Amino acid sequence: MNPYYDHAGITIYNGDIHVLASDLPHGAVNAIVTSPPYNQMSAVSKRVTGMWARSSFASRWGAEGYPDELPESEYQKQQNALFTSLLDACADDASLFYNHQIRWRDGDCIHPVQWFQPTGWRLRQEIVWNRAGGMMMNARMFVRFDERIMWLVRGESWRWNQECVGAGTVWNIAPLQTRQGKAHPVAYPSAIPSRCIAATTSPGDLVLDPYMGGGTTLRAAKDAGRRAIGIEIEERYCEIAAKQLSQEVMFGVTE
Repeated sequence: MNPYYDHAGITIYNGDIHVLASDLPHGAVNAIVTSPPYNQMSAVSKRVTGMWARSSFASRWGAEGYPDELPESEYQKQQNALFTSLLDACADDASLFYNHQIRWRDGDCIHPVQWFQPTGWRLRQEIVWNRAGGMMMNARMFVRFDERIMWLVRGESWRWNQECVGAGTVWNIAPLQTRQGKAHPVAYPSAIPSRCIAATTSPGDLVLDPYMGGGTTLRAAKDAGRRAIGIEIEERYCEIAAKQLSQEVMFGVTE
């Protein structure tokens, strides 16, 4: 693999993780921290009503996003197969943090804890990300304020920094807004990867984000004194991440 960006222990590859996974260094990754595509967005601009329609999200996704809609069974199979394959790149005491949503298909609730069960990983904890707001006001249900962060571990023992115990299992972290300078339409705030990295890695450890987006996880790793690898299929987001990583101080927050 030829890196798109490689400086001070931070490396970006422009490519498809489903193709590049086998090229990652064996046993080197101490933590995976990522938010994959949620498999629901390719037609979002055609479906949205209410607050979603009045916000800029749908138009931004249409202009800046990329296809994200597979048959649900195929998507689940793909995700489980990918993270099973990433075991080879991970240390024996590695952790995996997987940010996802509860979704609905034909009225049925699909919780990630039900289907995300990659071989070789064990669910340690489910963390609720409380976004303290939502836009599903047109749905016949309570508006969803939350996303989930599933923490999985590889072995019988795992790296853990006890000073992080007080973060708890409900993380009250406001989502990013367009006006805050988020360069990726579904960026998550830097506090999420920062907490994951602080809790399960040590300075100098290697963090992987296989769905890098605009580089938030890599920037959080850099700021914490960790090394990092990010893989992103869209070159424009590799460029955004490279610019962000070149700054001494984080100038914006992207995924």
